[in-house]
Amino acid sequence: MGHIRVPRLPEDAAFPGICPFHGDCLEGIASGPALAARCGQPAETLTPDHPVWRIEASYLALGIANLTCVLSPDRIILGGGVMQQSHLFDRIRTSLGVLLNGYIPTPELVRPALGNDSGVLGALAMAETRSLLP
Repeated sequence: MGHIRVPRLPEDAAFPGICPFHGDCLEGIASGPALAARCGQPAETLTPDHPVWRIEASYLALGIANLTCVLSPDRIILGGGVMQQSHLFDRIRTSLGVLLNGYIPTPELVRPALGNDSGVLGALAMAETRSLLP
């Protein structure tokens, strides 16, 4: 889903994105490496009031709005390195509410219950239920 396209923000038009396939897909403009390329430093070193976080929240909300309009989820789990920035959740929720504008219920945005181990543990659980593990 990271390779979906979202409208570019006018104030971010000069950043070409980093995806080697699409340039400015969601991953190319909103991933941790994209933030580092845009700002010249790792995202985790940026202060919560850095202007790039508004851009980041807007792009993530645009991606989530697209998925919400197609899939109508009740809940969306947001994890990964960028989402370690706890201040992003409120910014994304606010932007998402504006984007959806009451057209469809806004899904609950949550962190992975298993933290940073969710991907690995989920893959192991799925493999076990499919009898792929001894």
